[in-house]
Amino acid sequence: MSVNTHLHSHVVGFPHYKNKEEQLQTGIQISTEESQSYNSSAYKPIYQMSNSYLSNGYSVLYGAESIPNESTTEKIVENIVSVNPTQEVRDNLSRGLLLVFDRNSIYEESDTNYKSIVNFWNSNVNTIQKKLQGKTKGTMIFSAPDSYFKQDKHDIFMMFEEEMSKTLPTNTGIVCWYKEEWLNSLSLASLIKVLITHKYTVHNDSRYKAWTANEIISLISKGIDKSLGEGSATLLFHAMNTIHKLNQDVVVSRPVVFEGILKRLLGNDQFVSSLLVSISEQIIKKISFYEEVTEG
Repeated sequence: MSVNTHLHSHVVGFPHYKNKEEQLQTGIQISTEESQSYNSSAYKPIYQMSNSYLSNGYSVLYGAESIPNESTTEKIVENIVSVNPTQEVRDNLSRGLLLVFDRNSIYEESDTNYKSIVNFWNSNVNTIQKKLQGKTKGTMIFSAPDSYFKQDKHDIFMMFEEEMSKTLPTNTGIVCWYKEEWLNSLSLASLIKVLITHKYTVHNDSRYKAWTANEIISLISKGIDKSLGEGSATLLFHAMNTIHKLNQDVVVSRPVVFEGILKRLLGNDQFVSSLLVSISEQIIKKISFYEEVTEG
């Protein structure tokens, strides 16, 4: 796999779940705790990306998984190396280009202080780059929101994401790994916010896609038309402009306001819930990792 260098970029990936038979065929190793809660194949793409960055002389800070013991760390390193077990990868491991962190420990140390998570990553970037004394092309971070979402604190993690985008060093990139179950648990406004907070989504073979406001609005329009009938999105946006003096840009600039306006315009709670689900499904279908997209 060739490496796509998107340093100073905040990237998000949404892995597709394979069924149990497919999981057995992959042979990807993972901790018992993780395998009980979801399919381990969700991590295969970031093992591949980590290997690719290491192969090309980038340091990697890997904090996407729960690590209950040292043997789990060893398995993660083994999984990363086994993607393409070249001597170059092994040499870069020996030089200290890979650091593996327990995402649960990061959560426990930071708790509700989202700036503490930012400081954790930036501090470790600074540490590894000083240690390597310029012998790395840059640093890639792999992070995941699981520890926060499991505690119903997704808002804290999302505040971290916003702040991280502002403080990311120029020679550093970060990939956030959102499993599909977390996307399905988010409100429409939060789902839109996740998408616009990141500069790119990453897809198969490390292809990156930058989303424009118009593309996001187009996905939302498709969801509205699918739920309410062809042309309904045009009517809703017209009503939003006429009654509330807001244009379509409010979808991405103020997604919470947009969701609230939909509820006020349509009234019926059950009706609105069905619509919001339809819109979310359109977005998730398009941004999930397996979806074919044009490289951005």
